[in-house]
Amino acid sequence: MKTKNKILVVDDTAASLKLLSDLLKAEGYEVRAAINGDLAIESTIGNPPDLVLLDILMPGMDGFEVCRRLKANPDTRNVPVIFVSALSDTDEKVQGFGLGAVDFVTKPYQREELLSRVRTHLEIDRLRNHLEEMVLARSQQLAESEAKLRISLDELMLTNAHLHTLLHTIPELVWLKDPKGVFLACNRQFERLYGAKEAQIIGKTDYDFVGRDLADFFRENDLKAMAAGNVNANEEWLTFADDGYRGLFETLKTPMLGQDGKLIGVLGIARDITERKAAEEKIQRHMRLYAALSRCNKAIAHCSGEAELFLEICRAAVQFGGMKMAWVGMIDTDTKLITPAASFGEGAEELQYLQTSVDGDSPYGQGPTGTAIREQQPYWCQDFNNDPVTAPWKKLGQRAGWAASASLPLYQNERAIGAFVLYADQTNAFDEATRDLLVEMTMDINFALENFSLAIAQKQAEAEIERLAFYDPLTNLPNRRLLYDRLQQSIASNARHANHGAALFIDLDNFKTLNDTKGHAVGDLLLVEVAQRLLACVREGDTVARLGGDEFVVILNGLSEDASLASNQAKMVGNKMLAAINQPYVLQGFEHHCSASMGVSLFQRQNTSAEELLRYTDTALYQAKRGGRNSLLFYDPAMQAALEKRSAMESDLRVALAENQFRLFYQMQVNQSGRIVGAEVLIRWPHPRRGMISPLEFIPIAEETGLILPIGQWVLDAACAQLKIWESAPEKAMLQLAVNVSARQFHQTDFVEQVQLSLNKYSINPNRLKLELTETLVLDDIDDTIVKMHRLKKIGVSFSLDDFGTGYSSLYYLTKLPIDQLKIDQSFVRNIGLTQSDAVIVQTIIGMANNLQIENIAEGVETEEQRLFLEAHGCRLYQGYLFSKALPLESFESQCASIFRRDGTSKKQAGGSGEVSLNS
Repeated sequence: MKTKNKILVVDDTAASLKLLSDLLKAEGYEVRAAINGDLAIESTIGNPPDLVLLDILMPGMDGFEVCRRLKANPDTRNVPVIFVSALSDTDEKVQGFGLGAVDFVTKPYQREELLSRVRTHLEIDRLRNHLEEMVLARSQQLAESEAKLRISLDELMLTNAHLHTLLHTIPELVWLKDPKGVFLACNRQFERLYGAKEAQIIGKTDYDFVGRDLADFFRENDLKAMAAGNVNANEEWLTFADDGYRGLFETLKTPMLGQDGKLIGVLGIARDITERKAAEEKIQRHMRLYAALSRCNKAIAHCSGEAELFLEICRAAVQFGGMKMAWVGMIDTDTKLITPAASFGEGAEELQYLQTSVDGDSPYGQGPTGTAIREQQPYWCQDFNNDPVTAPWKKLGQRAGWAASASLPLYQNERAIGAFVLYADQTNAFDEATRDLLVEMTMDINFALENFSLAIAQKQAEAEIERLAFYDPLTNLPNRRLLYDRLQQSIASNARHANHGAALFIDLDNFKTLNDTKGHAVGDLLLVEVAQRLLACVREGDTVARLGGDEFVVILNGLSEDASLASNQAKMVGNKMLAAINQPYVLQGFEHHCSASMGVSLFQRQNTSAEELLRYTDTALYQAKRGGRNSLLFYDPAMQAALEKRSAMESDLRVALAENQFRLFYQMQVNQSGRIVGAEVLIRWPHPRRGMISPLEFIPIAEETGLILPIGQWVLDAACAQLKIWESAPEKAMLQLAVNVSARQFHQTDFVEQVQLSLNKYSINPNRLKLELTETLVLDDIDDTIVKMHRLKKIGVSFSLDDFGTGYSSLYYLTKLPIDQLKIDQSFVRNIGLTQSDAVIVQTIIGMANNLQIENIAEGVETEEQRLFLEAHGCRLYQGYLFSKALPLESFESQCASIFRRDGTSKKQAGGSGEVSLNS
């Protein structure tokens, strides 16, 4: 049974490894596979293969290093190695043969070519092994007996016959020369090269068959191989003497050594790589055209006109597409000649002599370019010198080096306007793939030409769009954009002539109500009518613009140089406009009445921008609307300053909330014995830049912006948190705090839940928390107030009625609400001893509270006389500077501790109340 040859395949690409392994297994070989160099070396140890197919480019250990190690190992150095790699440069091949490889197959390979080489080298190796075995056997036989000499000689002759048969079956050219270049043997393929039989070639040299230059070339490569001591590879064009075939061959020349290590000759092997090189060149040509197409697309994206585009695409076809020359020709409608509009490449100067036409009757109209334009399809001339249609230009083409040409028609607005013409320096240069790429390139050019043809129309459309962009489509008044432009011009013009100008900002009152009740269509009718009335109130040269929505701006120019007179002039026009707007409107059959608010700003100097002027005017409008609407108000710088200050304060308040900048101060409340029973807790804001800011300054802004809600929640949480801390301090464990609640905070639908959440969050006794309400808050929504107060009272929270006596004091709600304490306002306390009426009011409040069994406390107590009066008439709780001003937490706690030490224990303190104020 014949033993299968063992082949090791080494490749780091799994797909290539499988493909090659399957191919060899199909031929009956025993195949082992290795995915990298390390596995390849490991696989050969102790079990060398008969042949190794080795990839070069691998991660880690590459193919060259694998070959070097195999040749360095005595067990594997005789194993033939064939490189199978995408590398095809001569230098890589020389390096591979220098390491001991026997052959080099370039990817992508042909199946039969690869199998042929595998069979060849396996047979050569088998014969080599066989020869070695025969030589060994002969030596043994000579040692044993001279009688066996004949047998050995016969076997040697048989072996030589086998080798000779093998040489003739190898498809490549194979020959053997001695060191002097004399042929020792060759195969039948080589006989075709020199047109002679092996017997006629043996004993002769290359100089006997080819010219001296070529023979010198062959001899030089023989000497290189012998000098280097390893394989010498080169590519050369060979012409076969028997049939005249000429092809490109890859030649490998290997020095041959005898058993004594001396040089005995050079073995040559040459294989035809003409088709492979042609395929590689085709791929390169297509890649160049893809690059040209990409460059063309970039040119289309960046070029602003036809001339620039035509030059760029011609340049791309030559520099990136590998064409010899390219040009764009345009049809002259009068002469029907095709004249060059742009060109690039070798031979472009010859275009001055190239006369071609689209006229079929002209002697120059039957060429490739004229035909392509007339027939509206590309014309491919694969052999420019021999194609009959190019006869008029044959000499010119030979002079310019044109071997093939392509003419592709160009279109604009579905009309042929010229052609894109390319020349190649090789015949048959335009294969199917090349033609497809050039057609695609031409389609892109035609697309760009269509865009250029639309440029003028597009610019006209853009001009119309720009005009529309400056006017409001509903009222046909100048819009915001044009308003800013005219306002800036007015500022500059009035400054040059020292006149005043005026900007009037008009906003319709309650316009949203009309839109909501009658619909936007009716609202639009009102805006159109208002626009007409405003136009009727101004002079030519003034501007009426619609800023947006129901806002209009009027620019008055050429007012008096005197500021007072200019103000009167602007006021007259403004009042005229307000009166016109106030006239009734008939909108879709119903009568509608409308008013407007107006802000006015004068300008004279050119130190104010349009944006600033409109901002000032808007500020005046804002104040006019706040003042009751249907009015006119001039801008005052103090308005803007106040608004900017308010805006800055609002922004800082948000930061203060986010950064926890607020602090609580405590002002003690004492009983008639002087003991602390609670504390009024006042919110303070130590601003990081402005210092301490009074609540009187920031609380109104908080109320207006809605920030009072998170601020109020913060105060409530902070008070509960402090009560929790005091639970472990004997001198403060029984203190009670009251939180002053704003009307907006109290009337939230979930206010009760918020209070409950804070109490639960800190797990405090609800009896230690007292909420302080004003009379206004209580009466604002008495039904809602009653419900919420009773729900909170049920939880255990108590209530104090603040500033009692300063508002509409009603005995009715005192009986309906669960009020625990009345606070006598400090304005009455301050006048005790000064006015009899205030003293009577204080006595009345104390008496009423005591009769209703409601606790009372006086705030603002500053003198001992005031305290004695209050005590004498039944008030037992006090708060004011007589006892202490508002203190930071540390100072307040220090004072509590001092009093606690003085009295000995805090458990003797009477029940009392405390307060947290938002507006003190």
